[in-house]
This record gives sequence, structure tokens and C-alpha cells, in this order.
Amino acid sequence: MAGLESIGAFLAFCTQRKPRFVHPIPQRTPYEQMLIDLEDGDAAVLTAFNWARQAQNAPAETILAEWRRYAESERASVREAVGVRHTLASPPPNGQLEDFRVRLGGASPELLEFYGRHDGASLFADVEDGGSGLFFFPLAEMAAEREGVAERLEEPAVETVEDGRLQIYGKPAWLGSAVIFGGFGYAPERLLLPTTGEHRGKVFLFSHDPLQLVRIGTSFGELLDRLRLQPITLLGSYGGNSYQGASAFITDGAP
Repeated sequence: MAGLESIGAFLAFCTQRKPRFVHPIPQRTPYEQMLIDLEDGDAAVLTAFNWARQAQNAPAETILAEWRRYAESERASVREAVGVRHTLASPPPNGQLEDFRVRLGGASPELLEFYGRHDGASLFADVEDGGSGLFFFPLAEMAAEREGVAERLEEPAVETVEDGRLQIYGKPAWLGSAVIFGGFGYAPERLLLPTTGEHRGKVFLFSHDPLQLVRIGTSFGELLDRLRLQPITLLGSYGGNSYQGASAFITDGAP
């Protein structure tokens, strides 16, 4: 889907009933497997077990009881479905929107259109913790977000292509003009769009480990299409435990 049509399609997508990520129920959690391997005498697990005894100066019974509590906690936290919600903010003040239009300078009509309707959004937010998800920042917060990213990158910038994706290590010349519009819950990853330079209008992901900028889309509209059609690809990688390992994203359809 091209251009401004992506905005309408995505906003309609956000109204669908009971959105959720589906997770396969594991036969064993990591600590459940470790307890089985410990009983079977697995060398690596025995080494970890003995290291824990030495580090805590504790008898074997204490460490075993601790691992069993961890296994019980893991099992209790398993969710077959993670319910999420979308919350769209009201429109921004006219003055802020005009300043944003000038700042974009035509680099992304889709981003301007979205913010003309909503001054930020909370997307795919886990209904149980509220902090996991993808968040589009209000216009008033974007400058501070850009400064936060700029402080973590150093010149010069080096561009490489890995696995077919453009990756930039360091601080590119266009970063000062970029719009930092989104982030992933508790994670330091950020979404940004250059307004000048050869990558003008493209969407990049700021990653903290390693420190780099990765091009993930040719436009904001393409990003919205990806979130609408394949949300697991982004949320599963950067959104946190609520989305990692999900096998599907489903809803109960339009209201």
C-alpha cells in the first residue's frame, strides 16, 4: 500500500477487537529443563550448579530449592495469549504541528499526516504491564529524544551492508535534522527518520547493542504497513518478553 493510504489502513487496523499475540506453550521452561538435566548429570548444568553453590556459599539443597522456585515462576508467567491495546492521542496544537511540518520539509507526508491526526500513540501495549509496546512520542518530546540518541553516537559514521540491510556505525551528518518519533517500551531502541541527506524520508532503527543505525523501511507508510501485516517482525525483536517467541498476531476483526 502506498503513501497516505497506509495511514487510513493502519488507523482502521487499530480499531480491531481483542488484538493479541499468540505464544506456543513450551513443554519445559528453561529452569524446568535445567532441573531435568541436573538430575541426568549433564556436565554443563552440574558446573553451573556447583558455581552457584560456591558463589552463594550455600549447600546444594538451597540452590536446588532456588532453581525450583525459578522454574515455578517461569511456568506461572507463561501466557498462551498476550492481549494488547492501541491508544491514539488527540491532535497536537496547531503551532506545534506547523513547526513539525517545517522541520520535516516534505521528507515524509505520511508522518505529517499521522501527527496531524494524533500527537503520538501507544501501540501493541501489553494490557498486563502497560509498559511493553511501541510508542510514538508526542511532538513536544522529540527534540529531547534526538539529543539522547546523538549523545550515544560518535563521529565519524561508517556505512556497511549486512544481510541486505544498510547499517551505520557512528553519528551520520544528517542525525541533527532527524526526527526521533518512536521507541519500544522499556528498551532504548528508537525509530527515526532523516529529513536531509541521501537517506531523507527513510526509517531507521537506533540499536544500543551494538550501537548502530539500521535502515528498516523506505518510508513511514511502509513502516505502518509492516506493523499492520507483520507486527511480530519488529515487536518480537525489540518489544520485550511479551512478544518474543510469538507464533501469530490475531484479532477478532473490525468493531
